[in-house]
Amino acid sequence: MPRKRERTTTKASWTVETLENAVKKIQRDGTSVYKVSIETGIPYSTLKKRFRLAKVNDASYRRPPKLGRPSVFTEEQELILANHLHTMSKKFYGLTRAQFCKVSYAMAERFGVADRFNEIKKSAGRDFLTGFFQRHPDLSIRKPEATSINRILGFNKAEVDQFFENLEKVMTKYHFPPSQIYNMDETGVTTVQDTKKIIAPRGQKRIGAVTSWERGKNVTTICAMSASGSFIPPLFIFPRQRHSPQLEKDGPPGEKK
Repeated sequence: MPRKRERTTTKASWTVETLENAVKKIQRDGTSVYKVSIETGIPYSTLKKRFRLAKVNDASYRRPPKLGRPSVFTEEQELILANHLHTMSKKFYGLTRAQFCKVSYAMAERFGVADRFNEIKKSAGRDFLTGFFQRHPDLSIRKPEATSINRILGFNKAEVDQFFENLEKVMTKYHFPPSQIYNMDETGVTTVQDTKKIIAPRGQKRIGAVTSWERGKNVTTICAMSASGSFIPPLFIFPRQRHSPQLEKDGPPGEKK
């Protein structure tokens, strides 16, 4: 019986420079592909295939090593998808995973490779989605912040230019010092604590955790800082129609209204 060939090489452990030197050695010295494979660590089948491409002057033999099945799209085609995701996210219409899989299938139909996807659901699969994010680490699944249409429509080039024009007029007219220029931002704070995941018996239908209210309200918190680096105490806007003096306890000094 013929002796079983020992596996002495590792897939994708070689470089393009190593491959070029191996091909040159085979062409120049007439060394066998098997012997050069053992010396360089390039798998025999890979070196044999690349050497055949080099003999017909096919520059594709210099492709870097890559494991696994080839991707559905080329790098240029995937870049189109990635740029589309960036654009839609900036326009406040980011795609969900399901929507992106549908778009990917439509693009695959355009380039004639839709047979690699599920033609019944007309959608790309989970494996493609996972591989796409691995190849494009600048993209990830994130939870967007709810933004109203009015805020989106109000934030445009014309409105921003008008704001800075008015700001320049006011600053030129009154010459405000840095201590009188404040930047203010607001956020919402819920009155109900967020419950965390807990360990509980299997089969129990309802799992509860103690909190102040089951349904809370948002309290608006305002913080401001001047251009000189001074802060003012945070302001809280409570959703109450009847103001209670208890809400002013230990608050900042000054006139109460």
